[in-house]
Amino acid sequence: MTVFAGRQERVSLGAMSTPLPDDDSGRPADPAPGPDQKPLLGGGRFGLFSEALLVGLGVSVLSLPIITAVPALAAGVSHVRRHLDGRPDTVAALWEDFKAACRGVWLVSIGMPVLLLVLLFNLQLIGVGGMPGGAGVRIATVFLVAVLLVITLRAAAGWSPGVRWGAIVQTAAKRTGDDLTGTVLLVVALGLCAVMVWMLAPLAVIVPGLLSLAVVAVEHRASVRQG
Repeated sequence: MTVFAGRQERVSLGAMSTPLPDDDSGRPADPAPGPDQKPLLGGGRFGLFSEALLVGLGVSVLSLPIITAVPALAAGVSHVRRHLDGRPDTVAALWEDFKAACRGVWLVSIGMPVLLLVLLFNLQLIGVGGMPGGAGVRIATVFLVAVLLVITLRAAAGWSPGVRWGAIVQTAAKRTGDDLTGTVLLVVALGLCAVMVWMLAPLAVIVPGLLSLAVVAVEHRASVRQG
């Protein structure tokens, strides 16, 4: 019995040492993180998703006065970049970015929501009035709404402390026309977020975080292609 048990143990150890089909002896071992290295995406498999939720909630709260929506979105985009770069991404950092983005923004932060409301009101009038050629006007209005929202997202992504908002919006409008692929991607992101809110209204709270993540990805893609 002892000899049999010894043979069985050796067989079991040999089976355990047999390489599995997906083992790759030539694959380098994963490097151990250094003492000052922050885990990618905040650590954990839901790190970036949880960050998007946090940013969405923070931007939603900061956007409650409506005229603060643009600087709040700029702070949200900056917060996502902080997280991806491994810099401090606390709620206090989001608040500091928001206060910095509010400097000199009021003409833009008031003008964009007013223009958006005018376009949406025009869209509603077209649907109610049944005016001749209304379908074409409706398509043009929806196109202008999409372009305005994309310019707003790109302006939020282009903000940095000390830069005038007028120059930021001009650059964002230029990038919207130059990077058509990125513009289409942002329109798709806006459409998906609209569908999410249409299906479940409370999801509107996380939409700013998802859009912040989307515009960071689009701008990064554009900078890599240009580089």
